Amino acid sequence: MNETLLKYAEAFLAHKHALGYLYQRQEEHLRTYLKFMEKKFPDVTFPNQKSTQEFLSLYKGQRGCLYNVIAVLREFARYLFSIGIDNCYLIASKQLPKLNPAPPYFFSKSEMETFFTRCDAYCEEKPQKINRKTFCAAMRLMYCCGVRFKEARCLERSNVNFEQKFIDVIQSKGPKNRRIFISSDLCNYLRHYDNCMALALPARRYFFAKNQNEAFSNGFYYGNFQTLWKQAFPNWEKQLFPRIYDFRHHFAWYNINRWYREGKDINAMLPYLSRYMGHNCIKHTLYYFRFVPDFYPDYIQLADKIDQNLMKEVIDA
Repeated sequence: MNETLLKYAEAFLAHKHALGYLYQRQEEHLRTYLKFMEKKFPDVTFPNQKSTQEFLSLYKGQRGCLYNVIAVLREFARYLFSIGIDNCYLIASKQLPKLNPAPPYFFSKSEMETFFTRCDAYCEEKPQKINRKTFCAAMRLMYCCGVRFKEARCLERSNVNFEQKFIDVIQSKGPKNRRIFISSDLCNYLRHYDNCMALALPARRYFFAKNQNEAFSNGFYYGNFQTLWKQAFPNWEKQLFPRIYDFRHHFAWYNINRWYREGKDINAMLPYLSRYMGHNCIKHTLYYFRFVPDFYPDYIQLADKIDQNLMKEVIDA
């Protein structure tokens, strides 16, 4: 590999880490790019259009992955520009593929009761299997607290406080941390899970651990969720099939919908929900409501009210 390209890539990663970003998945994408350059363009010193476009062609048909790869390479190019390297190629923003996420599934109370009853039975069938306990405990945390999938999967044991009933979410999206408080019922459930896990993995790093030093993969959760949902609902005929991330959508929808129906001041409550979910602004929380047809008019009214509250009247000088 061209040593110059490698040197600047390492400096770029060090720069991101120094700013407080974990940058784990992004680093994987960048190192895949470096391996490609080593094999196909070993003499190229800085990203150019030909090599970059050929690398991006590897992700044809993978819209989500392509989006993430382009984002990393654009950041890398901007970094090179910032240190005086102006002869590298910056991918045009218009090349970023438009992401159209599938509409979420909103669970009913009876569906959640049925699903978690199946989860409990799944654990009881083979109580010695820590992977079963781990999956079911992670599902309950995501459903009860609306945390992101990655936040639950990579939660470290040291960031769970049973005595004061809170969880510290560290560096979720960017170098941002937040503390979320949990109910007594959830705290007791997670404490029991932790006690069971302590017998098998006394020095584990992750709360939902595969072994002492590793968390379970995405595939472990996706596969188990689909299997257990199909077992809980063998005659499922609805067009939408639920996903793990739908727990987060449901958490936002359920809470705002409940407050709205109870006549509470949504504008007063939204900042708390937004902070709890780790959003940068309230509109990111309201985003979830555009998927719900019967609530969409309420969503528009809420969004308009927020805009009006944020826009201050301009007084002529």
